[in-house]
Amino acid sequence: MLSLIHRFRVLVNSQFDNYTIIHLSFTVSFAQIIIILLLLLETSFRNPLLFQLDKLKRSRAQLAVKSIGATMFVVMMYDIYSVLEIRTRSIDSINNSPNHVILAFHLLEASLVGFMLILLVVINHLHQYIKEFVMVTETIRAANKQYRANEDCMKKIADEAKIVREEISRLKLEIRNLESECSIKEQAVQLQRTDSDALKNTLEGLLGEYDRLLTYNKDLKEQLQGVNERLSPSDGKKSAFFSWDRWGL
Repeated sequence: MLSLIHRFRVLVNSQFDNYTIIHLSFTVSFAQIIIILLLLLETSFRNPLLFQLDKLKRSRAQLAVKSIGATMFVVMMYDIYSVLEIRTRSIDSINNSPNHVILAFHLLEASLVGFMLILLVVINHLHQYIKEFVMVTETIRAANKQYRANEDCMKKIADEAKIVREEISRLKLEIRNLESECSIKEQAVQLQRTDSDALKNTLEGLLGEYDRLLTYNKDLKEQLQGVNERLSPSDGKKSAFFSWDRWGL
């Protein structure tokens, strides 16, 4: 396993200079820091960056990123192994200038590679968290918008209910006025009914009196007719005195 790592390290060193790897590590680290800052700060670059990261995760480039991450991890493990191997030597060999430079180089390279890997993990999780945060924020904004719309609707309904209550109050007042008018009219009808009953009773009394007078007139007429029949027919004056034409009977 160690031989494979050593061969991989030799292959990397054959392709890149040591200083080139250091410069590349610093450049990638600064780029990762800029990406993290753009994700953390709410600027106009956040949404395009989130879109590009989503597109990167859904495309085949994700495999390349994972391969690069695995390569960086192998390089870091080789640097750590080299540091441990140098430290296992004698103190004199460590104080030797070439070994001391090599140790410092491996420590710097392992630190940079580990820092890049940590930043890569941070970017991955930060992208996921910010994506969820944006989704939650949009949901909250939609909910607030719906709440304001419902509040406006409730306010409109409350205004309509107030108008309806005012209309009901006005109708109740009209009903009371109509009830008062109806009560007054009922009293007037009752008074007229009482007057009608009194007039009816008076009329009945008058009719009874009229019938009595008719009966009396009839009796008087019969009496006068009987008196007229008893009188002598030769007595013209008396006969004229008891005639019906004279008395209008």
